[in-house]
Order: sequence, then C-alpha cells, then structure tokens
Amino acid sequence: MLPNLGKDLHRRGEGARRKRETTMCTLWVGHTWLTQSYLLKNEVQPFYYACDSLYTVRHILIECPDFQDTRRKYFSVTDLYRLFQEVNPSRIVGYLKDLGVYGKI
Repeated sequence: MLPNLGKDLHRRGEGARRKRETTMCTLWVGHTWLTQSYLLKNEVQPFYYACDSLYTVRHILIECPDFQDTRRKYFSVTDLYRLFQEVNPSRIVGYLKDLGVYGKI
C-alpha cells in the first residue's frame, strides 16, 4: 500500500512551509497570480484606482498608501531589497493575510 503523502505533509506542517516559500519566491520575482494573471487571460493590467497606480508586487508590499497602517504593523522598510533581506518571511505572510490577498498570490 502506498503512503498518503498529503496527510503526512500536512501533519508535519510541510505544506504550509512550502506555500510560504513559494509565495516568497513569486513575490521576489514579482510575478504573482494576483498581479500577472491578466497576461494569461488577455486582459488589461490591473489598476488600483484609489492610488491611481498599477497593481504590482511593489505597490502592494511597499508603496500603497491605503495599506500603510497595516504595513506598519508588520514591517517598516521602504524598498523591496531590504524587505526580503531584513524582514522575517512570516511577517510578510502575516501582512498579506491581513490584507486578504495571501491566497491569491
């Protein structure tokens, strides 16, 4: 009988860690489903009208003034390089979950 790997991974927390690692990699590269899916769907690039800005990873993580209060609860860096070098990944994931976009990355 073959082992049920899904249960084993879930029990050890490997699935959650893998999701976090995958999310961090896609954020680092800047190509997430949330910000790049328009290319596959042949749609117009998403635009955040409240800020009059394109909806990009940089905008979500660093620039958006609408997310500023939430961002301050998790980190205070002002550029992507420092974010990925200095901030614990669990803080970034917490921020994305608080915004409600973690599952869309």
